[in-house]
Amino acid sequence: MITSVRLAHLLLKECIHNGDIMIDATAGNGHDTLFLSDCVGDAGTVIAIDIQAEAINATRQVMEIHQRSNALYILGDHAAMNDTLKEYEGNIAGITFNLGYLPGAIDHTIITKSSSTISGLNACLTLLHEQGCISVIAYRGHDHGLEEAHAVEQWMHALPSQEWHVVSISAINQSSTSPVVYFARKKSLRPQ
Repeated sequence: MITSVRLAHLLLKECIHNGDIMIDATAGNGHDTLFLSDCVGDAGTVIAIDIQAEAINATRQVMEIHQRSNALYILGDHAAMNDTLKEYEGNIAGITFNLGYLPGAIDHTIITKSSSTISGLNACLTLLHEQGCISVIAYRGHDHGLEEAHAVEQWMHALPSQEWHVVSISAINQSSTSPVVYFARKKSLRPQ
């Protein structure tokens, strides 16, 4: 079975090109940052954001092990992306969120929350370029996870259909708390 992370990566790969700028809005243990780094190549940049120093350090270590030097690291909240990344407005190819808590962390009380996630998603609207994409993996099995997934789904559902392609993908024969992948991509406004 394909994992939710692998599925999100497959969708993201469709909208990433060599030289692009991508944002990993929840750096975690660095696996998404590494994936994005490989996709954008040496000419591109990945901006890895996390509120936990432990996550930024883990991400930096993964990148060093794989000899990747095309990442910028921000210890901060993805809810503040509009302010911290203002210089990138309209130039980001894609932004990915892998919600929940830091895998392997001792403290599972530090989790993403609906309010900051929605603020981060709102920031995507100004940061993305005209064919940019957003990937969100929501884990519904932890405290507040179901609430957060519902908030993300409502946000995605409200995107104008004439401007965005939006899908959600989840296993239909698994627990109702299994992860769900949300993916949105801007429609090109240029005639083909």
